[in-house]
Amino acid sequence: MWENAAVVALAAFAVLVAAYFTYGRFIADRICRLDPNRVTPAHALQDGVDYVPTRVPILFGHHFASIAGLGPILGPAIAVIWGWGPALLWVLFGCIFLGAVHDLGALFVSLRHQGRSVGEVARSVIGPRARLLSLVIIYFLMALAMGAFCNAIADLFVNFNPDAIIPSVGLMIVAVLFGTAVYRFRAPLGLTTLVALAAFAGLIIWGVEQPVCTYQWGLSAETVAAIEEGKNAPPEAEQRIELPYGADAAKRYLSAAGRNAAVEELATAVPQVQLRWIFALLAYGFLASVLPVWLLLQPRDYINSFQLYFALGTMLLGLSLAAIRGAEAAHIEAPWFRPDVPGSPPWFPFLFVTIACGAVSGFHSLVSSGTTVKQLDREPDARPIGFGAMLTEGALAVLVIMACAAGLKSQYWGPDGLYASWKGVGGGGLAAQLSAVVLGGAEFLNHLGIPAKIGRTFLAVTITAFALTTLDSATRLLRFNVEEICRSIRLEKLANRYFASAVAVAGIAFFALVSGKTLWTLFGTANQLLAGLTLLTVSLFLYQLGRPVLYTLVPMVLMLAVSSYAMIWKMLDLWGKQSWTGEERNLFLVSCGVLVLAFWLVAEGLAAFARGRVAADGLAADTGPPDGASPGAQRE
Repeated sequence: MWENAAVVALAAFAVLVAAYFTYGRFIADRICRLDPNRVTPAHALQDGVDYVPTRVPILFGHHFASIAGLGPILGPAIAVIWGWGPALLWVLFGCIFLGAVHDLGALFVSLRHQGRSVGEVARSVIGPRARLLSLVIIYFLMALAMGAFCNAIADLFVNFNPDAIIPSVGLMIVAVLFGTAVYRFRAPLGLTTLVALAAFAGLIIWGVEQPVCTYQWGLSAETVAAIEEGKNAPPEAEQRIELPYGADAAKRYLSAAGRNAAVEELATAVPQVQLRWIFALLAYGFLASVLPVWLLLQPRDYINSFQLYFALGTMLLGLSLAAIRGAEAAHIEAPWFRPDVPGSPPWFPFLFVTIACGAVSGFHSLVSSGTTVKQLDREPDARPIGFGAMLTEGALAVLVIMACAAGLKSQYWGPDGLYASWKGVGGGGLAAQLSAVVLGGAEFLNHLGIPAKIGRTFLAVTITAFALTTLDSATRLLRFNVEEICRSIRLEKLANRYFASAVAVAGIAFFALVSGKTLWTLFGTANQLLAGLTLLTVSLFLYQLGRPVLYTLVPMVLMLAVSSYAMIWKMLDLWGKQSWTGEERNLFLVSCGVLVLAFWLVAEGLAAFARGRVAADGLAADTGPPDGASPGAQRE
């Protein structure tokens, strides 16, 4: 029974749903004590740019799209190499008892501190030094992660999924029109949503029919003609370029055809085109950071969330039908547990930090306390958005695990397959790893009668679109972070959205252009280290309020221990090498810096615990409007 992927997925979904209505309610009502009568920062500080009270469906979509980037897709797709069993168990356990508690806790403490970010809250809860330490750690984490995202998106657009370009770019235009219609012309939300989704579906079909092969723009006419010849080859031809006509497929065709000069020209053109895409993505991130949240960021995430709901639903339905029919796609090919993978780091702790966002993510605290809290209409909305969105992300991670463990054919798990060794999946490029999810998921969709090329494009667009939503949300969060850094060092004149956005984009650009690919290995570790530090802040605040801290303190200790162990192991591994590349040197230096700052922040936190009950004297009366709001403030 447990070799049937549909049974495993449905059982996992049942566990997540039950956790929302039991443990989620307990944390929200008994620990956080969310109050429907308190005025939220979205109302108290409403400005029409960042602070905008928002309905739950729209805010859930924005929040979910922001947190569900490449992490819950890429991490489980790699970690399943150690076995689908421990990967699945960690996703379920981590989501319920760590990730969802972390996300809701970050939202809660920010609600009670005027919508300030976790870094700002650390100053109030831990001490003045903790503020700057937190802000610097956050800046490096987000900049290196988004640098890797830029590389991955550019790689997908050029090498693997040029069919995703039209839908991804077109969605930006649809989002601006949607935001203007709903917020400026008061168009009905339901009708506007249907029109936007229909337009998005049309863009996906257009992308399938007209892939934008940007890598061809810099090639000679002779090489372009050779590529077109491969595209137009009959289906029965031994050598042809398959849809969606990516540069990777073109390279394989030209190599097989003996067109060596064309292969060399293509190898030169691809990095140049990818570089242009990276600059375009950086420009988009800057634009999304400075525009009002209702105009681009929020509506784009909202529309995009329906795409993921549809992907989750259709993949699960397709998997279920495959199981009913006894198809191969429902049979799990991957091993339950495989601790000795050739060439891989030890499964403990790297399985846990590799899955990252699929179980617990420090980045989510930045979304919760950076943009989401500024749009929360009522405090009780924090449970479906903070706790519920994390569980939904866990459901996505479950389906990714099943897509790789069952949707991929047995040859992927054979001696020469993608998962045969660490070099194949763990050491490959990010886009190659994501393409495994696309292929496995498309196999499930095929059982619903969705043609393979449509299914591949739809899932590729889903992945790239969510990578873009994370990129634009993270750039905005980095903007808030830089503004707070400027204020903390008394450079208030620089704490404006244009200068801060420029500094944010510059940090992302550094890692994208210099070290993005290698530093992705640091992302999962630093991300969960940040989760532990966030839980430290949440635990201290609850302690100062006289609330139970066990439910946040135990996850905090676990995250700090596992992530620190993984980072130290990686640093020692790098130190043992006889020669370093420039990227490996950057990895070592950034790891050292982040770890030193993190240990320093933990020490500050332990000192704050020692004096915590003193601070509690001024916080014990946990009633009334949020800090900074007028006592007579009323909900609008």
